[in-house]
Amino acid sequence: MTRPFEGIRIIDITHVLAGPFAAYQLAALGADVLKVEHPEEPDQTRDGGTDRALNRRGMGTSYLTQGSNKRAITLDLKSEAGREILKRLVQRADIMVENYRPGALAALGLGYDVMSEINPRLIYCSISAFGQDGPRGRQTAYNHVIRRHPG
Repeated sequence: MTRPFEGIRIIDITHVLAGPFAAYQLAALGADVLKVEHPEEPDQTRDGGTDRALNRRGMGTSYLTQGSNKRAITLDLKSEAGREILKRLVQRADIMVENYRPGALAALGLGYDVMSEINPRLIYCSISAFGQDGPRGRQTAYNHVIRRHPG
């Protein structure tokens, strides 16, 4: 049985919930998802969950759930070597998903303008709390900060 996203390559540069869960859904549908984490600052969900033994091993239940069906690599995107490896990976990717503060990856030379030059068919998905621009665009947030406006 084929799954709808088989053959699609996704670079997952996300952390905590919104991004990892979105990429997990694509992996569950058959996409080849490569999770990218910083070698010294991995996804915060690695040490979160109800099983303390798993948390100590960096395999928190949230991470295991959202990381299932994904491959993983560590890259320091603040280093030239890490950025170059990511750019080579993007050449063969179909989608790149990131959920860093708006402008953070662009500041590293990894924003949409650069990545779309490397791979013009790349779908670049950037998830943020308050959009990419506007009065609160640069602010970060977790779900308890984002509320539906009354009225």
